[in-house]
Amino acid sequence: MDRKARAKKIHRLRTGTRPAVVDLFSGCGGLSLGFHRSGFEIVGSIEIDPLAAASHRLNFHGPLKDTPPQDLAKDITKVEPEDLVAEFAPGKSVDAAVDVIVGGPPCQAFARVGRAKLREVHDHPTAFKQDPRGNHYLRYLDYVERLQPIAILMENVPDVINYGGHNIAEETCETFSSMGYVCRYTTQWDERYKCQGTTLAL
Repeated sequence: MDRKARAKKIHRLRTGTRPAVVDLFSGCGGLSLGFHRSGFEIVGSIEIDPLAAASHRLNFHGPLKDTPPQDLAKDITKVEPEDLVAEFAPGKSVDAAVDVIVGGPPCQAFARVGRAKLREVHDHPTAFKQDPRGNHYLRYLDYVERLQPIAILMENVPDVINYGGHNIAEETCETFSSMGYVCRYTTQWDERYKCQGTTLAL
């Protein structure tokens, strides 16, 4: 935990600077949109799907010009926080560039529908436990530890609280707490879309 880095960010934000947000597993920018509309600045994102990454760039940073979609896609397992910061804030230290991290790690291994598909494809009842995407939330934790944001939001499906006997939401909160954050998670029903989601917030 780097209390000094976070304290500097809070001091800077009190001067009226817009909070800088990085969206991990961003898709086309659903979470980014909510923060953007609330006055936050979307400074960076990571998304592995080329078309979704291109949509995010267009939605929050304007026309793509001559950049092909595949050049915008990033694999979070291969991109380090320092590389991402160097892209949108050259010369800025990694622990000073980001105020807020948001994101929804892949849910296929957690979601009931995703688990059923994985069982069918691999013809094995516990195939979802072998899906490497089930561990991508660990990269989210790594980014938080290295970028030292002052606030975090992570979203996923309700079944993240029971993944092979593990409550990923609870374990994630415990990790964030060990970093000095005050963490809570909740499962909410969205009446508009008739679905549930699990959200961790600090």
